Amino acid sequence: MPENPENRDKDIPESPEENEQAPPGETGGMKRRFTWKKLLMIAIALVVVGSLVQVIARSGGFGGALNTTGDNSENKKSAPKEIETPAQKPKTVELGDQKIPQASGPIIVVNPGLVTPGGKATVEGAGFDAKSTVDLFLKTSAKQNEGKGIATAKTDRTGSINTQITVPENVSKGAIVVAQQRDADNVAEAQLVAGGVVGAVKINKMVGKPGDSVSLNIRGFGAGEKIDVFWGRVGGKPDATLTADGSGGIGRADVKVGVAPTGVSTLILVGEKSQTTATAPFQILGLYPTLKSSPYALKAGHQITVSAGGFAPAERVLYYINSASGVPAFTATADANGNVGSVSFDVPFGLEGEQNLTAIGDRTRAVVRAGFQVMPYTPTAEPSTYSGKAGTAVSFYVTGFAANETVTLYAGGPNGDAKKITTFQVDAKGEAEAAGSYPITKADEGGVAFKLVGSKSGGEAKASVNAAEEEGQQDQGQQGQGQ
Repeated sequence: MPENPENRDKDIPESPEENEQAPPGETGGMKRRFTWKKLLMIAIALVVVGSLVQVIARSGGFGGALNTTGDNSENKKSAPKEIETPAQKPKTVELGDQKIPQASGPIIVVNPGLVTPGGKATVEGAGFDAKSTVDLFLKTSAKQNEGKGIATAKTDRTGSINTQITVPENVSKGAIVVAQQRDADNVAEAQLVAGGVVGAVKINKMVGKPGDSVSLNIRGFGAGEKIDVFWGRVGGKPDATLTADGSGGIGRADVKVGVAPTGVSTLILVGEKSQTTATAPFQILGLYPTLKSSPYALKAGHQITVSAGGFAPAERVLYYINSASGVPAFTATADANGNVGSVSFDVPFGLEGEQNLTAIGDRTRAVVRAGFQVMPYTPTAEPSTYSGKAGTAVSFYVTGFAANETVTLYAGGPNGDAKKITTFQVDAKGEAEAAGSYPITKADEGGVAFKLVGSKSGGEAKASVNAAEEEGQQDQGQQGQGQ
């Protein structure tokens, strides 16, 4: 039979790969086959859907905002805080060859300043605003402008803080504690020295402070060997050197406790030849030194004496004025008992009011604070005459100025216009007689005022001549206005 064109189109399959005749006995007639291209497209679609699901989950669901910046809020919370730098450096005055702050600003000390990693220390401070919040940060380099937050403290009504911190375990050499007041330009720093601890030898007591005596019983070293003694460290200059007997031991050796971080520490013995090591655990107690200044209140240019005690034997003690770091104002060395005898110095001109004095042990970092008050100069001046006509010479008797300083004399009329007249020098007692001669003019017969100013002390004395005439003229003027 001839083929029907319509049936011809129906009998031709679309593709030999896509359709095939179903075997006999199966239903459906035609069966769809998946090619490798379709499988690849399905796999790509699944990957895209999975990526979208992950993005939505990270952004907090379909209701959350999609984070496209790459920032993570958790990382922001743990990021180091930037430390502010004071807008202006403090003004200084000279004490000998050193410069010290002129005014008492924010200051902190760490006690003890030498502490083991993981140990605790107390941060004391003053000079902040009353009832303010102070954040404490830790940085390992003076050049860093960011620090790790370690504590927050509230100041009392005097602007002081006293809080305890825990030294991080990763601080192995040293760090700087920074106290930064919130919303203010008040920042202070103090050095923190951390030392590691070592192992475990036989000792008659397990607790003591630097300078205390302990007895050791030593065995196991080489015969006649030199034995170096270290406290809380190994290496460097030994705190003491012992000599073993013929059996390689010492029945009893008395030594002094050396400088080591406060807390659990270790006594370490090292044989110089055999390198044999023996250790004994030991609890190092903190030092609580004392500091006294005498007199407490005095004027600039006068001598003040300070004395201290409670430091490690033969330790160098650093003294700071209105500071607790940097180059010390002066130093002294403690004796075998940890005491520092009287140290005197002249209070520099430029200091006024309450001053902070801090003493820090160079090795132990033990800290103690005290203070003294710098009083202002209040000189007086008496004229040789209290009244006189034109041509009368007036001189002055002055007292109360700084020793041997130069005094400038100023004269002013009733209108307050003052001009420099002359200068003169006072003696070692701050006094002068018949000094600063001034001839009275015709204009001065109505009254003239004088001012005498010390060049170093800044002290100011006032006097006047013909003051009665001036007051009389003022009274007459007031009566005339009343009429």
